Amino acid sequence: MEIIRLEGVGFAFPGERPLLHDVDLTVREGEVVALVGPTGCGKSTLLHICSGVIPHFIGGELSGTVRVLGLDTRRASLARVAEHLGAVTQDPENQLFNLIVADEVAWGMENRGLDRARIEEGLSRALEFFRIPHLRNRITYDLSGGEKQRVVLAANHAPEPRLFILDDPTSQLDPIGAEEVLAGIRGLAERGQTILLVENRLEEVWSLVHRVILLDRGTIQLDLPRDELDRHLDRFAEARVPLPQTVELGARLRRRGLPVPPLPPDPDRAAELLRGVRPAPAPPPAPEEDRPTRVRVEGLGYTYPPPRRTRALREVDLDLPAGSVVAVVGQNGSGKTTLARCLSGHLRPGSGRVQVDGRDVHRMSVRERAATVGYVFQNPDHQIFKDPVLEDVLFGPLNLGLGRAEALERAERVLRALDLWEVRHLHPFRLSKGGRQRLAIASIAVMQPSVMVIDEPTTGQDLQESSAIMTLLVQLAREAGQTVVVITHAMHLVAAHCDLMAVLCEGQVIAFGRPETVFREEALLRRTFVKPPPITALGNRLDMEPRPLSVDQAVERLAPSRLEVAGR
Repeated sequence: MEIIRLEGVGFAFPGERPLLHDVDLTVREGEVVALVGPTGCGKSTLLHICSGVIPHFIGGELSGTVRVLGLDTRRASLARVAEHLGAVTQDPENQLFNLIVADEVAWGMENRGLDRARIEEGLSRALEFFRIPHLRNRITYDLSGGEKQRVVLAANHAPEPRLFILDDPTSQLDPIGAEEVLAGIRGLAERGQTILLVENRLEEVWSLVHRVILLDRGTIQLDLPRDELDRHLDRFAEARVPLPQTVELGARLRRRGLPVPPLPPDPDRAAELLRGVRPAPAPPPAPEEDRPTRVRVEGLGYTYPPPRRTRALREVDLDLPAGSVVAVVGQNGSGKTTLARCLSGHLRPGSGRVQVDGRDVHRMSVRERAATVGYVFQNPDHQIFKDPVLEDVLFGPLNLGLGRAEALERAERVLRALDLWEVRHLHPFRLSKGGRQRLAIASIAVMQPSVMVIDEPTTGQDLQESSAIMTLLVQLAREAGQTVVVITHAMHLVAAHCDLMAVLCEGQVIAFGRPETVFREEALLRRTFVKPPPITALGNRLDMEPRPLSVDQAVERLAPSRLEVAGR
């Protein structure tokens, strides 16, 4: 049965050029279909069309035919379309409006008129399904980003819809949390439910997805079974959508004429297919630059007060050099954001201290701290407040006493680097979530503080935009001598752009050093549910020295080698 059928669909927001055109899409019952594409290509808009939000809630010019669950979404009411549909938006906070988790999960069933016994059964089932029964009586707005995402998923799962529409469901999760959610989604698919999801990190959904649809330039460019993606490497690269690292590695090695079979995303299985590999020796590493300490953290401890007294940081010691980019990684709840807020002065630690260039951050005035330590929140909407985009970026430097001409010069450089200059006259909330994230970074980067602390800087970004953000941060660190602290779950970005990484587990630093060194310690990293990038994990299994941190490095090391391919 066809659950979704789109024919000749196009859409334009009022007064704007068409965002989508000539979209033909069929999703059949029981299929799991991944929709990928660069940021701003219309993925979320297409999901809104499939869920009936367009045209009933979001206005614009919709053309073509849209049938979902047998209903013409133009003629059926939104309530009728939503009756057997669960939709999870990109930002979980936009869907949370009950105070207690149990009330949030039960809300959809109550609105469908289910009796109390069925509501209680559905509540318990959904909490167990997504492994969050311990959150049942928690306040929703006190949860971490990953916990909020799982609560939203549970709330949509509880009424047992026939169709799930998910917009980037793992964007707020650490790797293990993402695996738990995806395991739950896989269970839904095995029970016959249909799933359409946006997910650019294909390795996360590889094992459960049947088809992958590439959306670019306003229309569907490719609609392929999962196992045929490596035949279209150039097309995905052109659209700035990365394939799983080991899948790309296999395709690129075959282009070099090596008899390598298609490699799966799993490093263990990929290593089996490459057993007998003898990598070419790598050139000696460049000597490390000796940089003075910019940030010194000594004995830092923080405990959140009652009613849920939580010891979030325990005796944290760190020395962060000037001119370096430092990643802070760890599972949700490991203390990353608490550390960031202590570094920026937003939280006063219960013990220890944070010094920048020898000065205690918590003894500075608010104005001094703003000029010394810039902090970008995990949710950009919490710090965007000026209209238009350009004025939001100018606000900080102007208030620190910079002349408007110099402030404009800085703002243009930063906005161009983050691909925001062309939208500088728009209201910030007309930008996508990824665009607002880049705007929040721009508004802090433009002030050129000695230290920048950024919580999840690449959430909602495509490959090109993520690289642009990290490249800008590296540039600021190198040229201005800034220390940039990045909290992230994106290990491939840590590998590609960061000089150092600190691994947190239960409020303690369990590893600190260069990524190539730290990523070797997979058993230690598992304590905080961190995984090295697949290409580095493959290097661990093949004993490559030094470990590759990118696909390019792995290709150059393996392409000249003599490979004995398994089974040949």
